[in-house]
Amino acid sequence: MKKLILLGLAIATMISCEKEKPKDYAVISGEVENFRSRNITLTGFNFEKRIKFDRKTKTFSDTIQGLTPGHYTLEIGKRPVEVYLTSVEDLKVIVDAKKRTEDPKFEGPNAAINTYLTERRKKFGAVLGNPNKLFALNEDEFLSKMDEYKSVLEDLAKSSQLPEDYLAKELNNIHYEFALGLNNFEKFHRILYGDDEFTVSKTFPNDIPNGVALNKSEDFVFSSNYRDLVKKRLDEITNKKSREGTDYDLLYLETVQTEVTDQFMKNSLIHDAALSNITYTSELKEYYDKYMAYSTNEENKKEITDMYNKLKLTAKGQPSPKFEGFENYNGGKTSLDDLTGKGKYLYVDVWATWCGFCKKEIPLLKRLEQQYHGKNIEFVSINVDTPDKKNKWKETIEDKEMTGVQLFSGESHLKLDFAKDYLIKGLPRFILIDPDGKIVTANAPRPSDGDRLTDIFEELGI
Repeated sequence: MKKLILLGLAIATMISCEKEKPKDYAVISGEVENFRSRNITLTGFNFEKRIKFDRKTKTFSDTIQGLTPGHYTLEIGKRPVEVYLTSVEDLKVIVDAKKRTEDPKFEGPNAAINTYLTERRKKFGAVLGNPNKLFALNEDEFLSKMDEYKSVLEDLAKSSQLPEDYLAKELNNIHYEFALGLNNFEKFHRILYGDDEFTVSKTFPNDIPNGVALNKSEDFVFSSNYRDLVKKRLDEITNKKSREGTDYDLLYLETVQTEVTDQFMKNSLIHDAALSNITYTSELKEYYDKYMAYSTNEENKKEITDMYNKLKLTAKGQPSPKFEGFENYNGGKTSLDDLTGKGKYLYVDVWATWCGFCKKEIPLLKRLEQQYHGKNIEFVSINVDTPDKKNKWKETIEDKEMTGVQLFSGESHLKLDFAKDYLIKGLPRFILIDPDGKIVTANAPRPSDGDRLTDIFEELGI
């Protein structure tokens, strides 16, 4: 009998332990009307996950462990749904993928927060309207609109029955968004009016940007507006340190290292920077070494190491990656081998018709071609539009009277092997190749860089 009692107590204890084991996952699920794709994408701060969608039942469900509490976006086709998720609380979303006038509905412990996010998103258009019109307003009108928007958001947050800890962080987030808008006004107003001399008045408020605290890790995760402000502040500090001939990208890494003491933030900031900028730095080895010294995130370090090893293949003196069979505007197909071995350097412009910065370089590139006409250099433009944009490519060449060798790859730079070999992340990208097909520089100055480019030509005897 004693044995049976002891056995019963042991089983009861085991069951009790199992019941007390804390939940360590969150289930996100939903019902979606008018959606035919097989996947929904959940994205957030340093996070992306594809979730399978059952087209028969019109539902999805996924269990996620280790999720960082914060704001995420469910990309349901062309309809984004902003959601707030925690590591253990489930959320169900009910939405129509096409009827944008119908707000999504939420079920779960954080339904109030997610309903608030839906209402919050609508306030931008209702109060501020079109961003171009907003930043085209005169200073007083702009400030009046921004004050109204900030007040409306604060009232909405306070009346939405949000949890106290979330409300406190959200009120900070609203202030960061307000400060970010003010910080952008001068720059965007200049662009919209084409007035490079415009400056705000001395009484224009300067809420945060120049004095933004750089080490608030909780706000860094919670608020994309705070992250943007931090990056702007770090850019300002780096620009003040920068001198002619300084490698800005390397200097930015050093600025983050000295200014940001929170290691989590530091890891994130330098990783974001390196993903884009390691392809542009003129001091590749030093950039890589400092990144490795500053970061403590092993996964991030492995990713940048892979990029570094690939970039070494496009270092000065290495054979250039090749392309084959690109359509030539003047007829036929052209490969890199067709252009090398003829005693001429190649100045290669990788561009797209949708790229505004690319188009700004075209007049200067034409002028450069005229200046070096008949010399030992060939100007080659490789378009990286998709096949459906071929006519747009031809129209752009005709409208802008583009010269040189005009080639159509028929592939986005994100998928084109030639562009991936050069780790091209943004456009336009200029590359200088010697007559034997070897790389002079994988990141040549743009035509708009003026003497920086022509000085290289002069050193090469072009």
